[in-house]
Amino acid sequence: MTTVLDVAGSARREGNSDAVLEAALDALRERGADVSVLYPYRMSITPCRSCNACWETGRCVIRDEMQDLYPRFDAADHVVVAAPLYFTSLPGHLKVLVDRFQAHWVRTYRLKQGPRARRRGMFLCVGAMDRERYYRCTLTIVKTWLSCLNMACAVSRFYGGVDAPDALVRARPEYLADARTAAAELLGDVGA
Repeated sequence: MTTVLDVAGSARREGNSDAVLEAALDALRERGADVSVLYPYRMSITPCRSCNACWETGRCVIRDEMQDLYPRFDAADHVVVAAPLYFTSLPGHLKVLVDRFQAHWVRTYRLKQGPRARRRGMFLCVGAMDRERYYRCTLTIVKTWLSCLNMACAVSRFYGGVDAPDALVRARPEYLADARTAAAELLGDVGA
């Protein structure tokens, strides 16, 4: 069974990011994927302190919830991230999680002990502004992070012009349909 680890990057539950994520997750479940969702804003994750202790071992020395998350990211067949755009970046709590993968970067690129075979990830981003150029910075962050997991960001989408908490569901149902299509692309069901 295909395992998909999903990261709900917004602190606002049932908002626009959650709406596109749920549409994608429904499509993944319909295709038989085993789906689990993480909510970084609920987690106690300490920011990377740039101590470089991981440079010798590829392991982070900070003991918090990340220690339980690393193996879950390593084991997942796919990672799906959905997040709002905050000042051309990720929300702070999600960025803290991403930064803690410095140890994975060390393992993959410095120690040459990369994780399992190449996998595929997906990024769904929602923004108030309808300008894709603001999204590109965030996409670069996500692509770089996923590469440390030996994962390509094979599918990505930007859904702009949604600011109010329910704007996407109320005014842009085509975005929800597209999120389902993106999930099919992730699993290789392009014609679905």
